[in-house]
Amino acid sequence: MLTLNLVIVLGIVGFLIGVSKTAFGGLGLVSVAILANFIPARESTGVLLILLITGDLFAIKLYFKHVEWKLIRSISGPVVLGIFGGVLFLASTGDGELKKTIGIVIVLLVLLFPVAQKLQSGDSTPLAKFPNIIKNSLGTIAGFMSMVANSGGAPMSIFLLLSRNSKMAFLGNTAWIFFLINLFKVPFILALGILSINSLEYLLPSIPAVVLGTLVGKKLISRVNMAWFQRVTLLSAFVAGLRLLLS
Repeated sequence: MLTLNLVIVLGIVGFLIGVSKTAFGGLGLVSVAILANFIPARESTGVLLILLITGDLFAIKLYFKHVEWKLIRSISGPVVLGIFGGVLFLASTGDGELKKTIGIVIVLLVLLFPVAQKLQSGDSTPLAKFPNIIKNSLGTIAGFMSMVANSGGAPMSIFLLLSRNSKMAFLGNTAWIFFLINLFKVPFILALGILSINSLEYLLPSIPAVVLGTLVGKKLISRVNMAWFQRVTLLSAFVAGLRLLLS
């Protein structure tokens, strides 16, 4: 039986995921950290996957025409390799170790964020054709982090920014890549027992909140001071990640 406090937390997590999918991607890290602090880490991974797929459906509808399939195919191999590595890790790790791993991933991604931000700002001059080892490494890391902690956004963003995507292509490619990645992960999550019929009690109060969050995100994106919002989001994610790491 869910407590009122947990229902509220699930609603907040779902809402943040919805907003992250249509507006502020950094909120995804906060969602991962919050949920892993309130329910067992393994269950949180499965629950978040379904919530993310729900948000992905809205994102791909919004950016349906802005996708570069050739680019997506080029990164698919390394991503799948990383996902398989994540499956092996999940199969051999307990809840406590997974919780600490999620904490480490979140803290590292917060530290990586300024790199992606600098690339996006144009302050650096990455080449459109960068070495395959960089592309493959970023794809593998994104796949592994996505499988283990639903947090592959930062390395994938760096890959897309290095590829010199336009703004709309960046949004479209991001939406489609993670929709396909998350669908690909579902059979493994089920096989590992991380997602089960018992997960429904966590999903019922949170899925409607995802829908609400996507709608609010579309309205907020042009009204919020992005620099201030990013700082608050990253600080929140960092603190939540440290809590997981030290728990």
